[in-house]
Amino acid sequence: MSKKNFEKVTQAQAAPADEAFDPWEQGRPIPLFVFAVVFALGTWGVLTYFSEHKSQEKSAAVRTEQKAGETSHMQAALAAGQAPDSINPAAKASGLQNASPETLAIVGVGKGQAWSCASCHGEAGQGNLSTPRLAGLPAEYIVKQLHDFSSGLRTNESMLVVAKGLSSTEIEDVARYYEQIGLPSTVSPGMGGELERGRILAQQGDWKSNVPACFSCHGMSGEGVAPGFPALAGQQPDYIFAQLAAWQAGERKNSPQSLMDGIAKQMSVQDMRSVSDYLATLPLHPKNEAERAAVLRSDSGKSQSLPSGENPSKS
Repeated sequence: MSKKNFEKVTQAQAAPADEAFDPWEQGRPIPLFVFAVVFALGTWGVLTYFSEHKSQEKSAAVRTEQKAGETSHMQAALAAGQAPDSINPAAKASGLQNASPETLAIVGVGKGQAWSCASCHGEAGQGNLSTPRLAGLPAEYIVKQLHDFSSGLRTNESMLVVAKGLSSTEIEDVARYYEQIGLPSTVSPGMGGELERGRILAQQGDWKSNVPACFSCHGMSGEGVAPGFPALAGQQPDYIFAQLAAWQAGERKNSPQSLMDGIAKQMSVQDMRSVSDYLATLPLHPKNEAERAAVLRSDSGKSQSLPSGENPSKS
């Protein structure tokens, strides 16, 4: 070490200590607003966690209820001897060829990555269990649902693929095709609901629970009011139950003005079963000549199947 550097070190060591220095000196107090922000964020995180956890539990319960309903519905249909009608409803349908070859190909074969409509909704658009009936639904309603699937406003992985694979013109053509199909009801109760309770909910509602009557929006007989309110009469009871459960759990969110969201949240699971079953008992009211002809053929077939001398009006 050089003499010059040695002198600098010696002077530094000999410098007097700072008597005012306090190693335990308290720092500045943390402002109250910092505590407030941290507390608010922590509270929000806890509430969000419990809210999402509760929603997941509710969704799981709904899916369990839906699966049980599908099983009981199938068992009830088989016990009632209705399997043949559900297997070949196209024999009673009209208008199945009333579309362009391109539209019929989309319905029956599919297009590109999008599989055919009939592969899930049936040859006559009758639906099956939690897959909805499309036959006779307003074209405007079907168009809206497909666009909602495409945009993500309504979620379903299968329908997202189909909706994304069709142009706006193709969507309109498919919707008009299903609207004009004439098909008698192919469903029956099978959700284990109470039919009288379902009738009251459909016709009168339950204003003590803030549940309006289904028929106040969907028509006096559940026949639907185009374009916003689809027919409920003749719809698959499993599907109606599944949609009510989805609205209740917050999984479906495309109801105008969130109308169905609020209604479903006021309903018990048993009430959802009851109204779904009751709506399955309602006859369809023909909207056009094609549907009227299909209903007449269905009624004629039922009359011929009755034993001789039996009056169908007394059955």
